[in-house]
Amino acid sequence: MNAPKEHSRDKVQMLPGATDMDALIRAEHHDPFSMLGPHDDGKGGQFIRAYLPDALSVKVLARDGEQELATLEMSSTPGFFAGHLPNTQPYLLKISWAGGEQITEDPYSFGQLLGEMDLYLFAEGNHRDLSSCLGAQVMNVDGIEGVRFAVWAPNARRVSVVGSFNNWDGRRHPMRARYPSGVWEVFVPRLQPGEAYKYEILGTNGILPLKADPVALATQMPPQTASVVATPLKHDWQDSGWMESRGERHSPKAPLSIY
Repeated sequence: MNAPKEHSRDKVQMLPGATDMDALIRAEHHDPFSMLGPHDDGKGGQFIRAYLPDALSVKVLARDGEQELATLEMSSTPGFFAGHLPNTQPYLLKISWAGGEQITEDPYSFGQLLGEMDLYLFAEGNHRDLSSCLGAQVMNVDGIEGVRFAVWAPNARRVSVVGSFNNWDGRRHPMRARYPSGVWEVFVPRLQPGEAYKYEILGTNGILPLKADPVALATQMPPQTASVVATPLKHDWQDSGWMESRGERHSPKAPLSIY
């Protein structure tokens, strides 16, 4: 007799509240990780939620072997999918779009990315290597290749990374705010170098024009203005002989050359 009530209660727990849902679909939610991705059901399993505007269907696959585990049902909100797994385990999302099929890890299944020391030194103004901290960093997280995006936007209400990989849709990859540093971050799995991107920022008075990354490692050629995911430059220097003799050239007894 209690089974229908328990099923109804689980379904309610599976979906966020109306206020949170409204903020998410208007791209104004300040903490998307509290709604999306995996969430403990308190019984050893997990609820999985994904907001994928324009997706036709979403299935959950085991990360090991890609066995189908469940189907996420679309809620009354178009593009919002939710489902339940009886056990907690790593998973993939198999997403059907009008133009094809995509299999990927869930960006909202990853934990916090930037270390506390990075954030502390940045907030203190003493970080000596922001080029490896902020921006688009090609890296491996939990065995998954992808790109970690991080940007400082202390007065933003919401920040998303947008690009051709998500149709420049700010609803697809809203970022996590790391308080109190004002840094926003998200890991986009399977993204490769060469992708163009910008940041969509919701400010106090609404969405601002798309912003290029101030610490991007590469940019598009003008008149295009987007930043580009890239790996750090690697150069095989061939000047070891000159470097060894440089000390003698700079000796106080060496001839002085004035231009």
